Amino acid sequence: MKAVLARQELFDGLSAVSTVVSGRTTRPILGCVRLRIGEAGLELSATDGEAALRVPVEVLSVERPGEAVVPVQDLLPVVRELDDAELSVEADDRHCVVCGQGSEFRIFLMAAADFPPVGSFDGEPDLVVDGDLLRRMIALTVYAAARETSRYAINGVLWQKHGRRLFLVATDGRRLARAGGEVRASAAGDFEVILPSKAMGVFEKVFAAPRGDGPWEVQIRVTPNQVLLRTGGRVLSSVLVEGSFPKYEDVIPKEHTREARVPREAFLQAVRRAALLTTEESRAVRLAFEGELLVITSQAPDRGQARVDVPLDYRGEPLVIGFNPVFLTEALRAIPYEEIVLELDENFRPGVLRGEDAEEFLYVVMPVSLTT
Repeated sequence: MKAVLARQELFDGLSAVSTVVSGRTTRPILGCVRLRIGEAGLELSATDGEAALRVPVEVLSVERPGEAVVPVQDLLPVVRELDDAELSVEADDRHCVVCGQGSEFRIFLMAAADFPPVGSFDGEPDLVVDGDLLRRMIALTVYAAARETSRYAINGVLWQKHGRRLFLVATDGRRLARAGGEVRASAAGDFEVILPSKAMGVFEKVFAAPRGDGPWEVQIRVTPNQVLLRTGGRVLSSVLVEGSFPKYEDVIPKEHTREARVPREAFLQAVRRAALLTTEESRAVRLAFEGELLVITSQAPDRGQARVDVPLDYRGEPLVIGFNPVFLTEALRAIPYEEIVLELDENFRPGVLRGEDAEEFLYVVMPVSLTT
């Protein structure tokens, strides 16, 4: 294969596919990117065995179609460091040769036949979702997914379609985040599938609204063993997580006796400041609700104590409750609302954090015991 490409376009494409390349693997082929050049242009693809990404790159000229599989850790730095506007990329049976003005790099190839299959988006989509909405839903949930647990199903994010609404749900057993929104078009019935958290992170990093003022749509196709997302020519495919997601609806409190409304940014900063004097052993902040004031305190043995006051609108009997500050700050960073609502009951029952519409976003967090 041999072609001339714009360096910046090639670099952007390689940066995108590198997000799915496996950094730690016993299979060196998973550390590679496949370059496939045809008359229509260049397609870059990479996979870690679970998630895969296809990215089209415009080609200035094609002299010889073909394909090559190149280690990303070798190719990406070369393209990054060159400052030419255009690059020549050529491959034979052993090398990928990248040439700029006065520069030539010969990178050893790996066998193209060993490169794993990468999912292609064939046929019509099952769903069409607004891109900004999907990005927001992922940001509102993915941080709550479990990490390195034996309950593999909660290592991913549940995608749950009901009628014209799509919900994303994540939990680690101590907190739960759910975000929902309307789909633009649907040709599929209701379904529930679990996607790995890594695939959600790849979407956040490499999918963006198209240039111009046109609508940003993400097309989604669901198969028995994977989900594919397509937008702007880029296709992200991911295998599904096996197992059954917990019946999360049972965790969401059905009623509450106390409610607080507080500015999100003020609440976030107050929790962050109080958390400065906590330790791994005493990972808790104390929230005291009464009247129009929230008092957040913490203490760490042999280090000291902290107190931060936050004005708020509170209805209900006074309450003192403890929460893990990390669980609060991660949700508060993701929330786009200026004001949030806290629904509370007793200090041993979970609290609910939401915006005005619980169907749009809802966050359930378990309290922690307070030693003082």
